[in-house]
Amino acid sequence: MEKRNLSERSSENQKKFKTTRRKKLKDPCIVCDEELYLDGEFTQRIGLLDETDEVTGWMCPHCKSEYDMDGKIVNLGGTSNISGEA
Repeated sequence: MEKRNLSERSSENQKKFKTTRRKKLKDPCIVCDEELYLDGEFTQRIGLLDETDEVTGWMCPHCKSEYDMDGKIVNLGGTSNISGEA
């Protein structure tokens, strides 16, 4: 039996078993952990408006959770009645 050091064995194992690392998210939703970052200028967040068309918060397009402007959860999983035109 031939002797090999530990570093040779680990490099052989790394070649055999390839794993894919998940990309680090730039701007994840804190509820569903989906990426909200789109590019340097835009985001995937959906703006929420009140009756006077003032922005009151935003919604995750993936899990429909709603947040206020400070990033605090208002409705978890889109439990409110959302209506309007897109």
